[in-house]
Amino acid sequence: MSKYDLIYKTVRQIPCGKVATYGQIADLAGIYGKARLVGYAMFQVDTASNDITRASNH
Repeated sequence: MSKYDLIYKTVRQIPCGKVATYGQIADLAGIYGKARLVGYAMFQVDTASNDITRASNH
């Protein structure tokens, strides 16, 4: 499984109405300290996707 797949799997687990920072997502995906990689992965997602609204870069 690629790192992007791990990121997307983690983001899909965020409950609706909740948010997580890119750093939190990286930690939960087991790729500690790679918040920027999460940002790159989220940039690749279709912006119409519901999953992207659950992640925040703040």
